[in-house]
Amino acid sequence: MRYPTLLTLALILSVGLSAQDTTATMILQDTSSVAQDIAASMPPSYCAESPSTYGSEPAAALPKFATTPTREYKVQVAILRYTDPSEYPFHPTLVARYRPCEQVWVVESRDSFSKREDAVALQSVLEDAGYTGSYITDLVAYQ
Repeated sequence: MRYPTLLTLALILSVGLSAQDTTATMILQDTSSVAQDIAASMPPSYCAESPSTYGSEPAAALPKFATTPTREYKVQVAILRYTDPSEYPFHPTLVARYRPCEQVWVVESRDSFSKREDAVALQSVLEDAGYTGSYITDLVAYQ
């Protein structure tokens, strides 16, 4: 799929069409959108499984920090697959975050809450706004 695109781009450049030519500009825009689609469809390298061993020597211990784990809560509204969230308006308290390894968009609250009651209150506000079926997720935060 990308070879015809690269061939088209090389042909445009070799013919010497100017950037002002509308046909060349349209083809270049189509080429860049195809390149973006290819890049978006490929998950990042860190999504692949890591090797079972890195070397024969054991790894050094990780540094210790003076932090304490705490439980926090977020309200998730939707998980979108094959859908671009920029096409939809969202409540101001929500944000869409892309998870490249799963290749999904997660629509959730911008803020996390230390009290579950605050998350439940936001959940009821979102249900009144039309976001039915939302749920509260637990996460671990460090302070």
